[in-house]
Amino acid sequence: MRALMLHAEHELPRIEEAPKPHPGPGQVVVRVSAAGLNYADTMMRRGFYLQKPQFPFIPGFEFSGVVEETGPDVAAVKPGDRVMGTGEGAFAEFAKAAPVLLMPVPDGFSDEEAAGFPVVYLTAMGMLRLSVRAARGETILIHAAAGGVGTAAIQLSKHLGLRVIATASSDEKLALARRLGADVTINYSTENFVEPVLAATNGRGVDIVFESIGGDFLARDIQVAAPFGRIVVFGMASGQTTNPDVGALFHNSVAVSAFWMFTLALHPELLPPVAKELLDIVRQANIRPVIGGVYSLEQAAGAIQAMEARRTTGKIILKP
Repeated sequence: MRALMLHAEHELPRIEEAPKPHPGPGQVVVRVSAAGLNYADTMMRRGFYLQKPQFPFIPGFEFSGVVEETGPDVAAVKPGDRVMGTGEGAFAEFAKAAPVLLMPVPDGFSDEEAAGFPVVYLTAMGMLRLSVRAARGETILIHAAAGGVGTAAIQLSKHLGLRVIATASSDEKLALARRLGADVTINYSTENFVEPVLAATNGRGVDIVFESIGGDFLARDIQVAAPFGRIVVFGMASGQTTNPDVGALFHNSVAVSAFWMFTLALHPELLPPVAKELLDIVRQANIRPVIGGVYSLEQAAGAIQAMEARRTTGKIILKP
């Protein structure tokens, strides 16, 4: 099969022939229709992701497609089912996954929309429900609001009755955030977001922060957190980690936690309720992923470099 292969850190993947995967017990093989490029893929390439891959390997862990083959003891899906989800080696013609990590494709979704859905929407919904237990009427600050998780978080937060303050690095990206429902937008490249956030909340601060930038953002997040505010760190797009100033947390009794979507995969009992509510919301509110671009495998290197340079919005999709 045709696949993108990554041979070492700091290289770009290239197309090669690779063996088609075969399902073991409790596994399925999916013929990939489209695959989602995530910032985690770029972090893995540059060597600062949580997991260190064994090179060479086929990157990509999010896809849509049709079940090709099932292994022993698989009853949840069958060959021919149209699915979306997460698994191994998605930047190829075939990928392998566990059935618990697959979801049916909602009616009306294109292959590209389905491929851009699982990671960012499960991440956003997991943070809203499991990490911060968001309540109607609260205010949330979403950084990198025009990215994959950001666009998903805006849509879901508005559906759940939250007031959304969104930050992004350009006015074009902020316009997208407003189209998705953001109530207040701030360009963090041209101004420090602390003062406008406090002004927008009459000095009280925000109840929830979705933090994915790294560097000095966490220190500023603490400054804008309301009493008993909750900050969730789920990325470090800048590549710079930071430790919270514990002393600063005391002033408003602020909680800082972390979220990694693959924790849901490691604890599969947590995943079905989140996925069910998410799919119910999609049916009720007609929520769709924001597709920022569709590329062939031959164009993947350019797509990766554009994401790393923060020139992309929404979800970037690769087609085998």
